[in-house]
Amino acid sequence: MNFQFVDPWHLFLPREGGHVVGISGSGGKTSLLLRIAEYYRATGQPILLTTTTRTEPLPNVTALEWNDFAPDAVLGSVPFLHDGVTGDGKWRGLEAAQVDQLSEQLPGHILLVEVDGAAKKPLKLYSAGEPVWPLRTSLALVVAGLQGMDSKTGEVVHRWGRFEFAPLADVGHDTLWNWEHLLTLLAGPGGYLDQVPAHVPAVLALAGMSQVVDTIGMFEFMGKIMSDERVPLASLCELAGPEPSLRTVCRREDSPGAGA
Repeated sequence: MNFQFVDPWHLFLPREGGHVVGISGSGGKTSLLLRIAEYYRATGQPILLTTTTRTEPLPNVTALEWNDFAPDAVLGSVPFLHDGVTGDGKWRGLEAAQVDQLSEQLPGHILLVEVDGAAKKPLKLYSAGEPVWPLRTSLALVVAGLQGMDSKTGEVVHRWGRFEFAPLADVGHDTLWNWEHLLTLLAGPGGYLDQVPAHVPAVLALAGMSQVVDTIGMFEFMGKIMSDERVPLASLCELAGPEPSLRTVCRREDSPGAGA
């Protein structure tokens, strides 16, 4: 293998205030955001949750609207800050500039920000104008769901057939989704990793690990994706259920691209 496990799983997360962690992709973004929030809450690190897109209201989270925001209002709590409720009942996201403003106003806090949506499907095709990254983003978590392996592509990938994705132009709606397709969607031209700003380090998070049947295919996929210089770290996640599991892997120092 060209990768090895890292202990503890959260070693890559920032340890002090002033950071903006952007979470993009599909198939587990919100669950990962909440799991990271639990970790920070346990350490006593002040955090704030928010989004730059529309999102479903979250249970068991203190919601706070932008118009009601004051720095003192978030002291000692972990609120989810949004910009009001849309006509269909979703929370409206903040502008990227508002998130940057928050980061300046709360220098002791770490901000966890969802920067795009995926309509609850494991994977997606990107539209113009997304993700919406705050300028102060210091770490990107790129999430992809594994729940749809060996299922019909059109049922797995949000917007399939509505938008074009040239690297997979020969894949039909009823084609069974496989590991090579996933590798192309993540690392190919215009894929998930291309959506991350060039100056921002990225960690890949693969969610839905318990639903993977083809473990041989998964490890072959991991070897290929970890050879990409943009992926020095990846987290293997099972975020559903009462006991979430996360394990992080890094590229081996003696593997190709390790010094990139």
